[in-house]
Parts: sequence; C-alpha cells; structure tokens
Amino acid sequence: MDQRMLTEQMNYENFLAKVIKWVCIGVAITAITSFIVILSGIIRIIASFYLPILFISVIVELLFVWRIAKKLEDSGNEVSYSSAKKYFILYSMMNGVVFSFVLSSVSIYVTALAFALTCAYFGLLYTITKYTSSNFSFVAKVCVSFLPILIIGYIILMFIHAPVLYYIIVLIDLGVFTGLTLYDLKNISTMYQQSLEEQREGLALICALELYLDFVNIFLDILMLISDNN
Repeated sequence: MDQRMLTEQMNYENFLAKVIKWVCIGVAITAITSFIVILSGIIRIIASFYLPILFISVIVELLFVWRIAKKLEDSGNEVSYSSAKKYFILYSMMNGVVFSFVLSSVSIYVTALAFALTCAYFGLLYTITKYTSSNFSFVAKVCVSFLPILIIGYIILMFIHAPVLYYIIVLIDLGVFTGLTLYDLKNISTMYQQSLEEQREGLALICALELYLDFVNIFLDILMLISDNN
C-alpha cells in the first residue's frame, strides 16, 4: 500500500515537473525573443506602429491559444501533442515581440527586479495552494468577471494620462491574475487526479499554458508598478 502510494506521488511529481518545465521554456523563449528584437534595432523601426501591432498581436495570440487547445482535445494523440508544442513555442515568441515594446522602455535592472519579484510571488502563491483545501473556483469566477472592466480601463489609458487611474487598473489587474493563478495552481492536482495516463502529456501542456499566461501578466503588472507609469 505504501509503495503504491509512493509511486502515485512520484507520478504526480513528474507531472508537475513537466508543467513547470514548459512554463520555464515559454518564459525563456519570450525573454530571448524580446531581447533579440530590442538588440537588433527593429524596435526603433516598428515603434511608431505600436498600437496596430499590439491589436494584431492580441488577435493572433488568441488564435494561437484556441489552436493549442484544439490540438490538445485529443490528448492521447501524439501528433496533436507534438503540433501543440510548436504552437506553444510560436505563441511564446509572439509574446516576446509584444513585450519588447515594454522592456525597451525600462532598464535591465528594473526588468530583473520585476522578474525576481514575480518568481517570489509565484512561490508564495504555490505555497498558499499547497497548504489550503479550497479550490479557489469562486475566486476565479470573480476574477473573470473583472476582465471586461480591465480591458476598458486599459483602452482608456491608451488615450489619456491619468496616473491614479493607471495604478488602480494595474493593482486590479494584479489582483485578478493573483486569483486566477491560485485557481490554476490548485487545478493542476485536480486535472491530474481526473485524467488517464495517456492524457497527461497533453494536460501538462494545458496547465503550463495557463500558468505561463498568469506569469507573464503578473510580471507585466509588477514591472508597471515599479517603473515609470509613462
């Protein structure tokens, strides 16, 4: 009995390790892509087209997320999983291009500090979920309900300079993705327990995609809070 339980625990640890591995891969690809775009000087050429590129990138990224989920509907299909990995990598690169606009306007020290704070914050959130019995589903529903307000707020900030509103929107955004991160972290074990062995490769990538999105959004919020609000 003890040996069987140990084996199951090790299996879950391997599943969690796969999730973390893919999150790290996604973040690394995004960071490398951002620095390549900045160092190449391309950012100076396309800076004047920031808003059109931003809107197009958001649309393309949403299509990528939909495509990844579509590819992983049949998690037991190795071809679908292999194809989804490629979309995940491309999606991370696309995010890197978008992030290059932000990172080019702040110092490397501020960026490094924001990254370190984000990692520490994620560690804190993981610790909370590890020692809490709640599944945070209600928190996630409340957070999702705030997303339309955030979208409207960010659109307003594109056209007016309002420092107070800026910090309010960013803090709300940080709160929303904190709640979603708590839910996504807790949901990893739930998805593992409810899945079949042949589904777990695909599920690990789905969990990684969700946590990757949480990580980059929280990183952006922290970066915006500690840097100039311009």
